[in-house]
Amino acid sequence: MEPHLKILHTVSETVSRTLDVEEILKTALEALTHVTGHEIASVHLVATDGVTLELRAERGLSQQMREVNRALTVGEGIIGRVASSGATVVVRDVMGSPDLLPSAQAIVRRDRIRGFVCVPIAARGRMLGTLSLGRQTNDPFDEGEVTLLEATAQQIAIALDNARLSSELVHAEKLSAVGELASGVAHEINNPLTTILGLAQLLLSRADVTPAVHERIALMADEASRAAGIVQNLLMFARHYPPERRPCSLVDAVQRVIALKSYQLELDKVRVTTELDHAPIVWADENQMQQVLLNLVQNAHQAMARQEGERVLTVRLRPRERHVAIEVLDSGPGIPANLLSRIFDPFFTTKPPGEGSGLGLSVSYGIVGQHGGRLYAENRPEGGAMFVVELPTGERA
Repeated sequence: MEPHLKILHTVSETVSRTLDVEEILKTALEALTHVTGHEIASVHLVATDGVTLELRAERGLSQQMREVNRALTVGEGIIGRVASSGATVVVRDVMGSPDLLPSAQAIVRRDRIRGFVCVPIAARGRMLGTLSLGRQTNDPFDEGEVTLLEATAQQIAIALDNARLSSELVHAEKLSAVGELASGVAHEINNPLTTILGLAQLLLSRADVTPAVHERIALMADEASRAAGIVQNLLMFARHYPPERRPCSLVDAVQRVIALKSYQLELDKVRVTTELDHAPIVWADENQMQQVLLNLVQNAHQAMARQEGERVLTVRLRPRERHVAIEVLDSGPGIPANLLSRIFDPFFTTKPPGEGSGLGLSVSYGIVGQHGGRLYAENRPEGGAMFVVELPTGERA
């Protein structure tokens, strides 16, 4: 039993000193593959789409086996079944398993893999991935080895959860610091802007203003209004008081936002499709939810307006366990991979100058967080981006 304890100590010591997930996975697999010296090991993590299992670390896999395992589907094959059921699977002879993927059969036979065990990686009731161990000998995996693997998976789950929480904390600290600055700046700018806009509107109402001057004053009023809108976003971004929650229909909110944007979308030849499944009422601030949706739809619209080809905006409502998901998909160019981690940062924007303040997504992120939900983005395999808002169902304090 001593080697098993040593492995667990190695993994837990790594978890306690670093938040680097890649280092933790590498350490765990290196430790595990020294149990008998014959094992192969792999870790798959659930991708942001919730259905794909991505190979994130491995030891001892042949090149062909690595390719087969690079991307799996939850619910399919031995590993996919563990990810969907959350239950450990131990197989004495993997070639005899009816769940072995057809694409892997010839490679498993050639690599002489016999025993196989796969355990789930889960934290806080959420499936994060799987940890697998295989061997080329006839010795079956005993109870102690399976327990070791499950304990290691638990350590990996702790590491993944810690890394996620740390990332969210850093983001929250950024929002708090910039929010305090934004509040002060917004109030200072708001007063002169109100004066400029009021005077411009008074001048526009005068009969003695020539058409040429009227046009210039109207432009000035429009620009002042645009600046006032940015200030309003700053104040929304900086506010710390809780949302005013009431029973809110997300179907109604989506339909109102689409109606509001319909003319501009039609003008830019954007085809709109909606998939509004019956969704339970959420306890939310209706105006804030509409603001979030408007920001996401506006973001998708601007992304598609800059490129040729078919432009399709899709808004979906998906009831899920204990929450509702709002998905906003576009057929635009997608988000550069190196920028995905920054798109919710305040004042960060990929849009050309004059098209965005870099606050819309930050404001939306803050609003969704205040509602106990989650906002994230990912690139679609077929092209374009998808933003997902997850909101808890039921009445919340």
